Amino acid sequence: MAIGGTSEDRAEILDLYARYAHAIDNARFDDWLDCFTTDGVFESASFGRHSGRDALRKFCATYKESWQGAQVRHHMTTITFAVEGGGATGGCYLSYYHCKDGKIAHSAVGHYTDTLRKEGGGWKFTSRKVEMDGQA
Repeated sequence: MAIGGTSEDRAEILDLYARYAHAIDNARFDDWLDCFTTDGVFESASFGRHSGRDALRKFCATYKESWQGAQVRHHMTTITFAVEGGGATGGCYLSYYHCKDGKIAHSAVGHYTDTLRKEGGGWKFTSRKVEMDGQA
């Protein structure tokens, strides 16, 4: 996949991927919402499709309940993307961990498929779909 874009674009997009993981893992849901455009979409087989600010905010509450008191960690690797104009497509691999009662469990592996665009002066996810290996 051709990278394209400026060095600044590439740095901002890589930062977006990192901010996303830190925000969701630390229950900073307003920061997580800021990783998406106002019409952003998040989709997963486990949690369904959520489109727009209100739906994404509701997802955050449901997602936090699913932790059942555990700490979670999203470990995203092999990030790749292509920038064209004010938009981009990309993705990465995901390893997902649950930490509870002093025990760490590698819960799942999968990948994200993303579209991005500049909004409000920075890069944000327009859509983010996560697919876990072994799930239909």
